[in-house]
Amino acid sequence: MSLKRSKEHLTAYFPTPYEGEEIPIYFIDLEEKIAGWSPELKRTIYVDDIVDTEELKRVRDVTLLKVYNWFSDSEGIIELSESERMQFEDVMDELVKNGGEIRYIRKKIGGKTIKLFRLEKNAPERGNVKEKLLADLL
Repeated sequence: MSLKRSKEHLTAYFPTPYEGEEIPIYFIDLEEKIAGWSPELKRTIYVDDIVDTEELKRVRDVTLLKVYNWFSDSEGIIELSESERMQFEDVMDELVKNGGEIRYIRKKIGGKTIKLFRLEKNAPERGNVKEKLLADLL
């Protein structure tokens, strides 16, 4: 197994660190959505209106956290439940007061894996997040 392949779960658009792994992130935006599983597409679909959920299963309200993932050097999305969002907001409040870097982790509690965020106060200095256009890269 190559090293690149072993770290794909950390650099994906929807990053999923294993227990004990951390991803340094930078907050970009929060967005309220309605999520549901599409049996036809075999993936989760995010919609704005409840009317669009007729064909979906396990419909729920979620918060999509848009972040800058320092490992992948690109944007990513983390789906949060209400309790996970409240924990993230507490960490953001502490970040504003004390500075540092937010780390995204996942932890198994009971039979469920939850998303957690912690503040690393002695984080290495990173550059500013820069917006890139595809045309500039080509």
